[in-house]
Amino acid sequence: MRNFSLLLLLNCCAIFANSIQPDSLLSRASVLVIPYMPDMHLSDADPDIAIGSEMEFPEMRSELRKGLVRALNKNFQEIYDVPGLQKDFANQSERDIEILYHSLQYENDTVYTLKESKRFALVDSLGKKLKPRKETTYINIGIADEMLIPDYSKKYNADYFIFLNELDIKTHYDDCLNLALKIYRRDLKVHYSIFNKSGKQIYGDVAIASFDTNTNDVKEINSKYFPVIANYILTSFSKATQ
Repeated sequence: MRNFSLLLLLNCCAIFANSIQPDSLLSRASVLVIPYMPDMHLSDADPDIAIGSEMEFPEMRSELRKGLVRALNKNFQEIYDVPGLQKDFANQSERDIEILYHSLQYENDTVYTLKESKRFALVDSLGKKLKPRKETTYINIGIADEMLIPDYSKKYNADYFIFLNELDIKTHYDDCLNLALKIYRRDLKVHYSIFNKSGKQIYGDVAIASFDTNTNDVKEINSKYFPVIANYILTSFSKATQ
């Protein structure tokens, strides 16, 4: 009788463990990051960054583009499944991404923190509403082929798509941080849109990180400022998918 009771207890524990583990694993949403088109790199700082990085323009721009995607994938992998970590969508799926790029239509749009202000109101750690950011618009996308996202969702096992629409780097010569050394503020902006697997847009915004004109090394920008961008996008994604 004692052996039977022990066996029954072990079987119950095994069933309970098996019933929990698969569900917890399956509950992780899958997120695919779509890099911005190379032509959507707009920057007045390229000459300085190319010299500071000892790279030609094409290589420097490519490293920034890859660095941004890496930062996003790294942040998201702690919470979500990230197909891009196993397969570089931009490099290994060239035909698919070209088809996608040719289907994109760009337009100026209102950021979701204003468009749906009640749902996406910016708050601090205590829940107190913060002042709206200065950015009221961003570069959004439309997708001409409405079946592309559902098709790619099945192909890449993705529940959500984060489109990086445009990267901007702008120097603010009216904001001098050090007059003697002629050091100015630069803004790094990433315009992005989030879609679910059915092709419905659920969020759109612009993430911003600032640095000075003394920062002209691609590696430093990748390591210090793209994580700031990635954190903002992760926070907005979590709220948009609640």
